[in-house]
Amino acid sequence: MIGLEQKMYAAWLDTIYWIPGGTKYRLLEAAGSAQKIYEMDESRLAAIMGLKGCEHFLQHRKRYRPEEIWRDLAKSGVSYTYCQAAGFPKKLAEIPDPPFGIFYKGRLPSEGTPAVAVIGARKCSEYGRSMAEKFAKGFAQRGVEVISGMAMGVDGISQTAALQAGGRSYAVLGCGVDIIYPRSNEPLYRQLIENGGVLSEYPPRMEPRPALFPPRNRIISALADVVLVVEAREKSGTLITVDMALEQGREVYAVPGRCTDSLSMGCNRLIRQGAAVAVTPEEIIDDMLWETILKKPEEQPAKQPSQKLSAAAREVYAVLEMLPAAQDVIVARLRERGSACTIPQICQGLVELELKGFILCRNRQYGRLQDDL
Repeated sequence: MIGLEQKMYAAWLDTIYWIPGGTKYRLLEAAGSAQKIYEMDESRLAAIMGLKGCEHFLQHRKRYRPEEIWRDLAKSGVSYTYCQAAGFPKKLAEIPDPPFGIFYKGRLPSEGTPAVAVIGARKCSEYGRSMAEKFAKGFAQRGVEVISGMAMGVDGISQTAALQAGGRSYAVLGCGVDIIYPRSNEPLYRQLIENGGVLSEYPPRMEPRPALFPPRNRIISALADVVLVVEAREKSGTLITVDMALEQGREVYAVPGRCTDSLSMGCNRLIRQGAAVAVTPEEIIDDMLWETILKKPEEQPAKQPSQKLSAAAREVYAVLEMLPAAQDVIVARLRERGSACTIPQICQGLVELELKGFILCRNRQYGRLQDDL
């Protein structure tokens, strides 16, 4: 079994971020252990890394001691594991280009627990937001872990929804795990550490850079059994993750959208190319044969509030859908049904429904929180 000392030397090696993972694996194969990599002589290093790489390695060894780096990680609340350690995720070890090690805060995804990577557009539509929340909540309630990148849009929305539903979620970052990016997702970052984890192959204090995000996407897909694309443009960066998922043998699902919506073009194209259609979380769970290993869905007691709502509120609720709609659209739907409600009565009905927890108002648009009253 790999001891703490070997992890310490491996962490030291992994702070040399410019050494490719493949080179680190070659060093490990040649030396046999992380400590022996640290102790390698110049000629053996040069044979594996080249003269320039060897020079940089020796400079790093002269400047930083493994004990100091390990102590700094502990002070920052950062944990570390690597490919020879028992705690290294097995799913990562099986991919074509595995990371040498992982820095993390919180915990790592559970071995043997089903996981879905929920990914999509950063500037998603209300439809994308609604679908991300629906699927993430459904997965979390059944005990399926949600993996994503803590980015704006679908990533952060799905992870927030999973945590709010009492589930676990894990974010793979394109920077050090001590860097909160984007800054607006700081509350989510804190919640992930409490009820999941944040992880990265990049060392602490590594600032986010565009070149770091495509490689991290292979870890998002690798940690999942299924990759679900909620919303994506036809030439979206999200599709990079899909390509990696297919290379890794992961199942790919896409949420269909209207043919005229540019944010659904990527998903519709994936479906045409053979991706499975995602309609509900339960269908994915059934397809993956997870039913027997997951907890049963909790039966929610049906609310019986109809008699407690005003007539206007009941009429308003009847024309609302899960996908949010603006007030003028709601008014138009009511007029089509022949409703005699005045504008003030409609506004009062919306407020009543929101206060009683039956609808949600976001960006001045109103949508149902449950299917039926």
